[in-house]
Amino acid sequence: MEAARLLLLVFIFQGGGCDGKDETYCTEQRGSVHVALKGSVTLTCNFTCPKEKSGEVRVSWRRGLPDRCGGGDFIYNHTGDWTHSNYTGRISPVGNHIEDGSATITIRDLRRTDRPMFCCRVEIHGGSKPEGWQNRHGTYMLYKDEFSVHQADVVSAIIGEDVTIPCDVHYKDPDLIEEVTWTMGSSDLCADDKENSVTWNHNNRLQIIRRWSMMDFPRNVSLIINKVTSEDNKYYCCSVRTRVRRDNTATPIHATQLVVVDTSQNSAFEVQQPELTSPTTDGSATLSCSYRPPYDTDPLWTEVFWRVGSPSGIYAYHPFPEMVHSSYRGRTELRGPADLHIKGANIVDNTTYYCFVLLKFCTGNNIIDSTIRCGNGTKLMLSPSSRDDEPNNNTWIYVITVVLVVVISLCVVVILFYLKKKGVICQKHIRRDDINDLTSDIALTDQHSPGIGQISRDPSGAPPMAQEDCGGVLYAHLNVANLQQNKSSGSNVGKPANDHQVVYASVKPTGAPQDIYSTVKPTGASQDIYSTVKPTGAHQDIYSTVNK
Repeated sequence: MEAARLLLLVFIFQGGGCDGKDETYCTEQRGSVHVALKGSVTLTCNFTCPKEKSGEVRVSWRRGLPDRCGGGDFIYNHTGDWTHSNYTGRISPVGNHIEDGSATITIRDLRRTDRPMFCCRVEIHGGSKPEGWQNRHGTYMLYKDEFSVHQADVVSAIIGEDVTIPCDVHYKDPDLIEEVTWTMGSSDLCADDKENSVTWNHNNRLQIIRRWSMMDFPRNVSLIINKVTSEDNKYYCCSVRTRVRRDNTATPIHATQLVVVDTSQNSAFEVQQPELTSPTTDGSATLSCSYRPPYDTDPLWTEVFWRVGSPSGIYAYHPFPEMVHSSYRGRTELRGPADLHIKGANIVDNTTYYCFVLLKFCTGNNIIDSTIRCGNGTKLMLSPSSRDDEPNNNTWIYVITVVLVVVISLCVVVILFYLKKKGVICQKHIRRDDINDLTSDIALTDQHSPGIGQISRDPSGAPPMAQEDCGGVLYAHLNVANLQQNKSSGSNVGKPANDHQVVYASVKPTGAPQDIYSTVKPTGASQDIYSTVKPTGAHQDIYSTVNK
């Protein structure tokens, strides 16, 4: 009955995957993955076994216990041609790479019950008794809407640099984080790492303890190790506790391995990179990286990192997305075993890129050693003909906007010029000083002409003001008494009169030299008097002739 509810996924290949040395058996998986309800996840298991072993190789998957794979239930039976109702139509193998020492499955329509982890198990059938082994930690399932801590599997560092080991906390309110504890040890399981531990809280959040410090407690609780040494080649775990009483602590199952690169020592293998490379015609760039394993056996696991500017620079690529710098996040990926592909390469990408290759080898039953090496760097050279130098859509929008502004400005200037030529807009404003000169110098010099008027100051003594627009009026006042006296006596034209009655005539100046007619209507008069004003000379003298 118990077997009826179990699922067993078995990949079968005659003699496949057994290319290890001596009597060594190992399996390796990712430590944890972030998943969403109703989503899917793809899990990969790499394994190795002795070359001389022959028989039927079977790789199965099981759902592990809360803290390690142990004796969890198998989740699919391939040879029995049946599935448990909980996984019907939800699980399937991906490819068939058993001969290469790899097995992959995809689980769809994820549920809360699909936890806490999935583990792979390898068995060789052919002798009197099957030989089997499985991964210790499995791949832990972290649901995005739950409180959890997510860590990278591996972080590389150059001796002497300040390295950051990320601790990605998924919690609704980081301000409720009360304390963080980092532990160090020699095991890839956090439960076994007790060699050293440091705790930070709000009281000591800025404190540096034995070269360890917090990035930005409580917003970012990643660990910073100053001036890394070879002794820092350990495993590190991050445990987070909140103020909430229920389920207030999150601790990962799988630790982060810090692998320190000592460039002064000769490595067992070399990483080769070309000195220069250029982007392709579509604006992307691919930087090649190759390596050869140091031994006569294939590695159990391979990790590739790319860093920018120097061997201790930012990450252009890392299997753990949070390690990738924001300027490269979403733009980089691996092509083939180790080549870096950059999408939308632009001028700021003109720098040197360093390829790091980490190889894991099985040296005993589930005993894994790691070695890492970096290349000499590849310089990315972008020419002016690359896509970054071609105008993009935003550039065209800016150009069109500028052109429209210039065209509109020119149209406004042309319209204003036309209006000025037509006299709608004044071409020249009359200044106060011009009016003073006008009123002081314009006198009726032709004293022998009858009915001469005079343009003068306002009777109050204030100088006349010229209007500064086309509707401005220049006022001239005429001594009506002189006009009446000239009419009666005829000879006393220049004789002053005691009558100071004034008639104002409005004169509207223009830029043309033609006569300007103004209508003058004296008080009590029954007919209009027409005044002709003729502007002359550089001093703008205006003579007013009044004919009755």
